[in-house]
Amino acid sequence: MADALVSALIDQLVSVAFRRLDEEMRLVKDVDEDVRQLKTNLEAIQAVLEDAERRQLADQSVRNWLDRLKDVSFDMDNVLDEWSTAILKLRIEEEKGENGVPTHQTSEKVCFSIPSPFSCFKSKVNRITLRHDIAHKIKDLNQKLDRIAGEKDRFMLKATITEQPVERPKTTSFVNEVEIYGRDKDKDILVSKLLSENSTHEDKSFNIIPIVGMGGMGKTTLAQLVYNDEKVKDNFDERIWVCVSDPFEEIKVAKAIVESIEGSSPNNNELDPLLQRIHKCIEGKRFLLVLDDVWTDDKQKWEQLRQPLKNGAVGSRILVTTRKKEVAIMMGVVNSMVTLEELSEEHCWLIFKQLAFLEREEEERKQLEEIGRRIASKAKGSPLVAKTLGGLMCYKENQTQWRDVLDSELWQSKDVKKIFTPFLLSYYDLSPKEKQCLLYCSVFPKDYRIDRDQLIEMWMSQSYLGYGTNSDEEGRECFETLARRSFFQNFERLEYDSSITCCTMHDIVHDFVQFLTKDEYITMEVNSSVEKKLTLVNEIKARHLTLVLGSDAQSLALEYNKTNEENLRTLFVPDTNNYSVNASLFLRLTFLRTLTLSNCGIRKLPESIGRLMHLRYLNLKDDKMEELPDALCDLWNLQTLDLSTCTSLRRLPEGIGKLINLKHLYAWSCFDLEGFPRGIGSLTCLQKLDTLIIPRDKGAFSDIGDFTRLKNLRLAKYLSIRGCRNVKNVEEAEKIDLKNCDSIIHLILDFGKLGNQNWGFANDAAILEALEPHPNLAILMISDYMGASLSPRPRWITSLTNLRDLRLFDCNNLETVPSFGKMPCLEFLKLSYMKSVKMLGLEFLGIAEEKDQKDFAPIISFPKLENLVFDSMARFEKWEGSVTTTTTETSSSFMIMPCLKHLEFGKCPRLQALPEFLQTSTSLKDLSITESEIMEEYCRKGTGEEWDKISHVPNISVNGEYVRKDGIWIHKDN
Repeated sequence: MADALVSALIDQLVSVAFRRLDEEMRLVKDVDEDVRQLKTNLEAIQAVLEDAERRQLADQSVRNWLDRLKDVSFDMDNVLDEWSTAILKLRIEEEKGENGVPTHQTSEKVCFSIPSPFSCFKSKVNRITLRHDIAHKIKDLNQKLDRIAGEKDRFMLKATITEQPVERPKTTSFVNEVEIYGRDKDKDILVSKLLSENSTHEDKSFNIIPIVGMGGMGKTTLAQLVYNDEKVKDNFDERIWVCVSDPFEEIKVAKAIVESIEGSSPNNNELDPLLQRIHKCIEGKRFLLVLDDVWTDDKQKWEQLRQPLKNGAVGSRILVTTRKKEVAIMMGVVNSMVTLEELSEEHCWLIFKQLAFLEREEEERKQLEEIGRRIASKAKGSPLVAKTLGGLMCYKENQTQWRDVLDSELWQSKDVKKIFTPFLLSYYDLSPKEKQCLLYCSVFPKDYRIDRDQLIEMWMSQSYLGYGTNSDEEGRECFETLARRSFFQNFERLEYDSSITCCTMHDIVHDFVQFLTKDEYITMEVNSSVEKKLTLVNEIKARHLTLVLGSDAQSLALEYNKTNEENLRTLFVPDTNNYSVNASLFLRLTFLRTLTLSNCGIRKLPESIGRLMHLRYLNLKDDKMEELPDALCDLWNLQTLDLSTCTSLRRLPEGIGKLINLKHLYAWSCFDLEGFPRGIGSLTCLQKLDTLIIPRDKGAFSDIGDFTRLKNLRLAKYLSIRGCRNVKNVEEAEKIDLKNCDSIIHLILDFGKLGNQNWGFANDAAILEALEPHPNLAILMISDYMGASLSPRPRWITSLTNLRDLRLFDCNNLETVPSFGKMPCLEFLKLSYMKSVKMLGLEFLGIAEEKDQKDFAPIISFPKLENLVFDSMARFEKWEGSVTTTTTETSSSFMIMPCLKHLEFGKCPRLQALPEFLQTSTSLKDLSITESEIMEEYCRKGTGEEWDKISHVPNISVNGEYVRKDGIWIHKDN
């Protein structure tokens, strides 16, 4: 972690911000020399940091030295940040006109402003004061860094690392099958792949099968199992086992292959002759080559080894074990990959008790079994951790010692290094930046659903991703790397491109990162119905604080000392169930970079929020404020402002244009928000926005033109456009250019709420046509649309081939519904508050024009629809769906809603006729009827033609009460 910190500081020293600093301080004596010395010291320290990071686990003095280095590095980061912010503030204030608005925001007639002599004098005095203040701080920090740089020689730290930080045990092909549990299914899959005659690789002579999983999951053990399987032995002429490890040495691997085949080690140390011997040794032979513990994803190294292996017979196999999905990607065999999942608790228990109960009497085993099972559950599916815990407990003599282990966290165990050794190998294989980003995940509680974009923005707020313009992309690459290395799991993905949106950390990985960050990352749990006072006085090294508040917690006070106030860079208070957080909790933490107070019941944000000058990430999601203080606009460094689902929020501060570093602004579901202030057009760094509000009052708020001038803006994957009817004309709507926004997957088009409901209805169809989205769109919601139909315009609505979820609300003038049945991927459809719709027919199913065709190909209406909801359709009387063909030559095949599972009618009082296809629907499992009198009567009487169409449905509920459940009648009136 220190390596990443120092790297970031060196980058910052040569960044634009620091060049400004150097320019401002030229007149201050000796400061330029201090700056050069600072950079020299940091570079000298950086050269030995890799060695120091790896030695700190075994050497407390090295760990203390690293802690002092990190303290100075954080202080230097604060100083540089303070200075660049102050200079930025001065320059922005100098640009203000007499009305207090930056000159580039005022009327076009005002081209410049003339500062008064007093303001020029005041600015000069402020600059001189700032220069001397920063110069003094840099000189003081440089003296501290001098001492730290001098101490590195005392520890004999090396600039080049030759030895491995953690011993990598050499593996062999031998295995004791009696000790292995829970891998029978995985073994069968692998044996089948090894014996299959099918070739799935570009090299027809052999297939490559990678076994991928995080450390300790049993990849090597599984490879040993299949290697020694009798059927596998009989299938191959040669079986070769090579422990590859890291680094990947081609000569060592080649010699091991030759030795395994010939029985003696070759004397030659040249790669080419060794590869020639491999080529000759395997000629015409079917071989099984196991490459265990592969780390390199260097394609060039792999290619040299792969070439001679092509000389083997068809049916040869290469089995690779690795922790890195990148290895499978490099080898081009992702589709053949076998991913090892966690073992069950029972299997972990069986592994654990083999060692823990070794040489114990039967009576003692019975006494310890309950505690032992609970300890074994700490393995969380990892066979290696279960085995390690069992070995540790073997030497614990009584129940008291066993309970001590049970009641402690894994990362607090005295034997923690033994438990986490496999994870240290994966950790040391990361780059400094990736290590820092992984460790930051300690701020999340166990099992927390981590939003990928939120995590990246939090990394960015800590400056882990550098200071360039591509930090979002760097963050995505870092996240993908950690995901491929099995540090994350339980992924939620977008369907159209399979990119990850959410994940969790495996509990063992979470314990591991807490072990590495136990002094800097503090999690406090509060579960009390009385006022709870927490203290950080003893946590002097804490830099990141997470407060997990239970549902019964009432109020909270948090005591800090001066060190806490200067050290804390993160305060994370997630989803506290409307628990009220007092502003005093964070206002003294003036060095915070990241502040999350989501769903904390905050009703008013104090003006003193403006003191948090270093703040880059502010999450107020789900809070209760009606407005934000003007002081929020003094957060010059703010990069992310998340106001999602702040449903009471009405206005943003007028000075929002001063947040010139703001990159991400989220206002999703802020239904009372009236608009964005005019200053939004000054946010030239804004890259991501999830809400566009088009106001009726063009003078008070920003309009579309202000947003289209933001050249870096990329609309978020979730986008809500409110006030669509307030667009001046079609040309203005087209400026939003949704058609080319391929990042949007969820779109809301709201025509009402902000304007006069009786104005401009005639333009709705043209405006909707101009708001055509990209074909990637997966979810579409249209509300308050007052056009009479959705056909022929907009033409695009039935051609969204990736759309999975479609909802129409309050479209009260719609009399007909388009041919939604033609949409190939639609899974959910809801029609709500559509007062003019009386009937749905074949046009709705999308088969009106095809019903008389002579083609043998089946016609499928709504091929993937699973959920269909009709809600508050006051005039909806009839739903037709009978299809007959008029041809005699052919019998066209029609299928209607073959996947429909859930059908709901709510507040449809006139509905009395249902389509005939429902009677033959075998997929329909649930029918819900609410406040729909005629349909309710059918269900209660259980008679009539319409009843026959739905009586086979297994689950039928009327006004929330089941009349049929799981195919059994619960209530029936005759």
